[in-house]
Amino acid sequence: MTMMKKPLMGVLAAALTICSLSLAQAAELPAGTVISAENIDKIKNDTFEGHTIASLLTERMEWRIRNSGMKVPLAKAKEIPLDPKWVKASQANAGKTKINAETCQVDGWEAGQPFPTIDMKDPQAAEKVIWNWHLGQLSGDLAHAPFFTQVLIDGTKGVHAEPVAEFIRYSMKGRLSGDATEGDGSERGRQLLYFKAPSDMKGLGTFTIMYDSAKVPDVWAYIPAVRRVRRLSGGAWMDPVGSSDQLQDDLEIFNARPCWYPEYKMLGKRTVLAVANSKQQLWNRSGKTFEEKYPVLDNKAPFWNMNNNVYEPREVYVIEAITPSEHPYSKKVLYVDTKYPRIYYGEAYNRKGEFWKMMEFHSYPAKAEDGFTDVRSAGGTIIDFQRNHATVFLVDSASWKTNVPGMSSKDFTLQTLQAAGR
Repeated sequence: MTMMKKPLMGVLAAALTICSLSLAQAAELPAGTVISAENIDKIKNDTFEGHTIASLLTERMEWRIRNSGMKVPLAKAKEIPLDPKWVKASQANAGKTKINAETCQVDGWEAGQPFPTIDMKDPQAAEKVIWNWHLGQLSGDLAHAPFFTQVLIDGTKGVHAEPVAEFIRYSMKGRLSGDATEGDGSERGRQLLYFKAPSDMKGLGTFTIMYDSAKVPDVWAYIPAVRRVRRLSGGAWMDPVGSSDQLQDDLEIFNARPCWYPEYKMLGKRTVLAVANSKQQLWNRSGKTFEEKYPVLDNKAPFWNMNNNVYEPREVYVIEAITPSEHPYSKKVLYVDTKYPRIYYGEAYNRKGEFWKMMEFHSYPAKAEDGFTDVRSAGGTIIDFQRNHATVFLVDSASWKTNVPGMSSKDFTLQTLQAAGR
């Protein structure tokens, strides 16, 4: 027995030595380190801000790094400033709000984040996080992006279309300036989107009224070629956006009324690398070359990776959202910041349960015209891996305005869309 124990003890000692050497060789990486296919195996056991690189990468992020040219420059985490008005309104909701499944509303909600505290043991925890995103974003009462582009990219050939558009979203409920509700309380908000270029798309746009109920949005499209307005079908929220890779439901990753999805599952909490303090001016409208126009992108296949930004550790909820049966996807997996409502990544799966698309959005905090601290999208990408194609959404951040004074719901109507189209 003694003779048998000695070899076993030797094996254990060797294993412990190897483990100790591995731990000793692991290092805390400095900010500025870039994770890439060339070094991922060497550094995945190293740490950044106390987390191993392996733990900071989702399965799909690691796959993209290894197979699709994604690079991740590391940056130290920064706190996102939360506007005091928003914090106060959110805290006032504690203990008085609840999801009303029958009316598809949150009873007791007026403004801010409807569920300021999430209990991971709560069977409705995942759904409450999604309601926080839907009703409680730090987007201000009026968000206005006068110039943004949807860059359509073939993963082999590169950019093949660069339409430019204008976007405005006006809140009718949950307002933090003046009265919390404008109008009769039935509307959640209004939205205008219309194209400015190229010439064959100029004036084409949509006007949307979003409701604070189960009612699907009313959407009208203006067709400048015939100077006509057409009302779109009630299922438009699941339709593709033009020739892009995103559905209406994919705008900033999740754009549905939460009750339209039949089920949510809380998969847990973890820390991932995401862009929450983005560089700005990711798109230069006057740029001539690819590098000048798109400083955040790499000018090589597959062309869509936003590699030239700064990724920091962010704690997120991981939520599986099960779609209705008529939806093109079977589910989405969402990565939502635990400190405030922001979705960094989304994974979409087809009806066979196969991975189909990955969505990634970069954001940054900024000051509104009235001093409100809001969170804005600098850019995002929706990648369809099954057809090797992507849509990259980039904003001219220098032109973005939030809470422009002197505007009301009367400034955002169907007539506004028609006038813009002409």
